[in-house]
Amino acid sequence: MYIGPKKKEKFRHWGMVVECTIMGLGLCTILLAVLIFCNADKMLRWLPLMFLLAALVNVISSVKALYYGRTLAGIGLFLASAGIAAFAVVSYITLWM
Repeated sequence: MYIGPKKKEKFRHWGMVVECTIMGLGLCTILLAVLIFCNADKMLRWLPLMFLLAALVNVISSVKALYYGRTLAGIGLFLASAGIAAFAVVSYITLWM
């Protein structure tokens, strides 16, 4: 009996990995926001990092939306993440300079 060459096994659970990544980054963003606003005088310099994490979550969500064919939602999320990243740069300039 001839058994052909083995097919390369594709990773089938990438959707779950993407969702867990989005959830983990979202929880880190929320935790960092709570820590910043509870200790505003000491931790205010971490504010740009919080905005960059939020922008990263939106970029991953926009790539996922574009992959599934929801182009308008993907473009909207990408534009929102660009706005959040710009706000992070402005807050970095005002806090650190």
